[in-house]
Amino acid sequence: MRFRAARPAVVVALLGLVSLVGYALRTNVSVAQEYMAPALGLTLADMGTISALGFQLAYALFQIPAGFLGDRFGSRIVLGFAILGWALSSFATGLVPATAGVTVAFATLFAARLVLGISQAATYPVGSMAITQAIAPARRATANAVFISAALIGAGLAPLTLAPVMVHIGWRAVFLASGAVGLATAIVWFTFAPDKPVVDPAHRFPPIGEQIRTALGVLKDRNLAILSLSYAMEAAVFFVFVFWFFRYLTEGRGMTVLASGVWGSVPYFAAALIAPLGGLAADALGVRFTLARGRQVVAMTGLLFAALFVVIGANVASPLLAVAALSLSVACINSTEGAFWATATTLGKSTPGAAGGALNFMGNLGGVVSIWAVPHMKDAWGWTAMLSFWAAVAVVSALLWLFIRPGFSTGNSTTAGASGPRTIRSSPRRSPAPGT
Repeated sequence: MRFRAARPAVVVALLGLVSLVGYALRTNVSVAQEYMAPALGLTLADMGTISALGFQLAYALFQIPAGFLGDRFGSRIVLGFAILGWALSSFATGLVPATAGVTVAFATLFAARLVLGISQAATYPVGSMAITQAIAPARRATANAVFISAALIGAGLAPLTLAPVMVHIGWRAVFLASGAVGLATAIVWFTFAPDKPVVDPAHRFPPIGEQIRTALGVLKDRNLAILSLSYAMEAAVFFVFVFWFFRYLTEGRGMTVLASGVWGSVPYFAAALIAPLGGLAADALGVRFTLARGRQVVAMTGLLFAALFVVIGANVASPLLAVAALSLSVACINSTEGAFWATATTLGKSTPGAAGGALNFMGNLGGVVSIWAVPHMKDAWGWTAMLSFWAAVAVVSALLWLFIRPGFSTGNSTTAGASGPRTIRSSPRRSPAPGT
């Protein structure tokens, strides 16, 4: 790793690339299922089960182990091998057999999505851990917001670029192309990502048993538990859009596949533009007041406005006005990401990866619930009532922030570490700059 590649801005840029590609590869199935499910003989409920239990549950369950591994081995190794897993899963999905019967197709697709869920689990706890090592506390909400915003660009590019590929070439091409992009990203990451920091002997990383005890202690923290419950609800609302928005436009609003591909990308691009503003606002308020108060205000405001725009979008008659309102809702939801992640990794102190894993574990349990529940709720209540229910969930998520009392107060620290100053020495091949 050259010195210039270890600079904080470069670390965030690399993480942004990983976030963008990762989200594109996980959301491609929401576009491809329009043709893939009939070709394989699978129902909409089958696809919901595969995504909720195959990908989402595995993704949730491996959050804490992935964060633990990141704390132990560093982001270069853990994320690098994770990205290779994304590519493998994408190639396998594109090769799911259609002639061997529905059972074989279901099992093969389930296994491929399971591998994707396990390998993608490292992305955000390990990436956010890397941010705590490279970015000063007063700027972490912004850095995390940029990191998350890149994911939204990937989610927006998926329907915009992959719908035409599917229409003109076929659904298998969607996954084969995704696998090639994942492989290229792994090469870039391994080439430029910094190694795990090497600390002075007096501050070396503890034995694995001590690390486990420290991580478990963090997971028992009351504030982290409330924060994670709030994040579970926030993420549940977000995943309604990630997995079902394309379907909502075709079925609920009567748009064509190609039109849905275009309009289905709008929420993600809107969120990618607005979400960093939430991080900037949280950091600015943190300097003016306290870090805790700045993040609380931004998170609650974003969630309450998200709920309002969901209700408007669900009830407005015009499909385009619905897209506009729901896009603003997604943007408001994602404006809270910097506040959530900066708070969690700060609470994690010396184990930010494990704390981020706990946060995202709960967030993705919320995703499991909403992805599985939406088709059943839609069939029983209709699209409008179903969306209104998730608006209420966003309100509860906002109110939970009133009960979080994190033990940090100043936004003026210039130290990049999560738990105070650390002395970092250079390894034989690396510069002494902060790394991951």
